[in-house]
Amino acid sequence: MSVYQKCIPQAYYASIFEIPYQKLKEQGINSLFFDLDNTIIAYDEVELNHKQIEFIKDLQKDFKVLILSNTNFKRVSLALNKVDLPFIWYAKKPLKFGFKKALKILDAKKEETVIIGDQLMTDVFGANRVGIGSILVASVKRKSDRAITKFNRKIEAVILKKIQKKAPDLYNERLKLYVDSH
Repeated sequence: MSVYQKCIPQAYYASIFEIPYQKLKEQGINSLFFDLDNTIIAYDEVELNHKQIEFIKDLQKDFKVLILSNTNFKRVSLALNKVDLPFIWYAKKPLKFGFKKALKILDAKKEETVIIGDQLMTDVFGANRVGIGSILVASVKRKSDRAITKFNRKIEAVILKKIQKKAPDLYNERLKLYVDSH
């Protein structure tokens, strides 16, 4: 499987709040990994707000939930200080390390797990390399992206053009709305 094929998510939604979680449950998904920055909160926000906290608590009734982030310990721990949630900081996505560690922490099976994130180059590519499901969401606030993420977005743009050319049906089904959202 080529790099561009590994950057195709299973689905795209405008935000974490739009994902049909009950449908995921019915499909046998019982573990959810969430990226933190620009998936749940913008880079320039410090901690989860009340709506995000209640949302995660509701998900925890039906799923094992974990935050899988490439950012530092201080950033993740401050963001999650009002919710009891396991997390992995400096996950090194798209390398397999963080994903495997997350699976072990939650005692989760690959085929019963999905990651939800806002980046093709880290979240989707990493998940597909490990063999877990991936859902792409629009960035909460793309203008707040950090330098490394801005660099990744440039690579992402090239890959998106390749996917559009080589797999137009998948592009239109899973990625066109993502591209149009920015």
